[in-house]
Amino acid sequence: MTDLTICVPTRNRQRYCIETVKALAQNEGRDFEVVVADNSDDPSILADFFANDFHDERFRLLPPGERVYSMVDNWERIIPETAGRWVVVIGDDDYIDPRVTGLLKHFEKLYKGVEAIGWNRMNFNWPDNRSRATLATVPCTFKVAVARKSSDQDRLYRWTEKQRRPAAGFGIYHGAVKRSLMDRIKRKYGNRYFEHPNVDYESSCKVIAEAKVMVHCQRGFSVLGACASSNSAGTQSRKAMQERTNQFLQETRDNIPTEHPDFPFPLSSEVLSICVGVAHTTFWFCKTYGIDLTGFPENFAGSAMKECANALTEEEYDLKVSSFRKSFAAWDDGKWASHFNPAPYAPGERILNELSGVVGEVLYLSESKLKAKTPAEFYHFAEHAMLPVELVVSGARTFAR
Repeated sequence: MTDLTICVPTRNRQRYCIETVKALAQNEGRDFEVVVADNSDDPSILADFFANDFHDERFRLLPPGERVYSMVDNWERIIPETAGRWVVVIGDDDYIDPRVTGLLKHFEKLYKGVEAIGWNRMNFNWPDNRSRATLATVPCTFKVAVARKSSDQDRLYRWTEKQRRPAAGFGIYHGAVKRSLMDRIKRKYGNRYFEHPNVDYESSCKVIAEAKVMVHCQRGFSVLGACASSNSAGTQSRKAMQERTNQFLQETRDNIPTEHPDFPFPLSSEVLSICVGVAHTTFWFCKTYGIDLTGFPENFAGSAMKECANALTEEEYDLKVSSFRKSFAAWDDGKWASHFNPAPYAPGERILNELSGVVGEVLYLSESKLKAKTPAEFYHFAEHAMLPVELVVSGARTFAR
């Protein structure tokens, strides 16, 4: 029986995708499958790899279609191809430990009706995405918690934590969702598995709305990789961020509009960044499906101030503040503008990315010193700082001496 389908949508990043496929294949488990959905302009590269260089019956390739799919449409076509009871989506430059199937089965026994399982993620920049000092991250805790649905909805829909973006916790991207829940979501929401172009946060919105029981494990089971051509690479460069955003808007022009007309914060601005993109997604979901947004405007103002405080230079800070002020003035005739009161620029408060160490429950590692070249290599290195998988899935809470 296939317990888990790992979905890997990919577009024009074949060399990273091939590395990811090879890394997943190193696991000998027979309880998972991998479906790669190729959306590349040149279909021959992955087709030749699967036909001539790679033979593993657990892996399947969906070739490109007659048209170039938007990201959300490429994700949409994968789900009907899955055979697993659980489904997860990762990027083509990411990694997930297939042994997470043990966690899924363990939690199914412990928590009746569980339909969404989350875990902490590690972060890793590929060597070609280190234009400035960068840090990899490793979670240092392994507690398990059953989610309080109301708290998760407050964080995601109403941004109660007032961070640069809400902590979703659950969803199909780097999280496992029951296939039966995905089918239920399709029946309820637009007859699609995914609707909004910002597909990862859209999935979190729906999963947190619909899942009967959600369980989260703090132990890391996957790595968010960022290669030079990834969307997340844009965070290292304002110019790159603008280029990625413009490309994203162009490719999704035939889908649901990425920008909600009632939320006047432009994605096309070169300074408002990922914070605004996520807010458009959660705002769209709540407006479309009648979810209470009480508190969101005030909380988003707090998030916008955090976004400004994260600016790398005073010039960038001034641009962000100016753009946010303009948008807050236009939103509901300036009703929420008084809540946006950013502190003066303070360069001394920034954390240097050259420094390694533990902050809170996360280990930060300077990537200039790492020998790992891929997310999979980093994951296996980072395992030395985490509770072993076999102890996590058995319910053990301490290392054995």
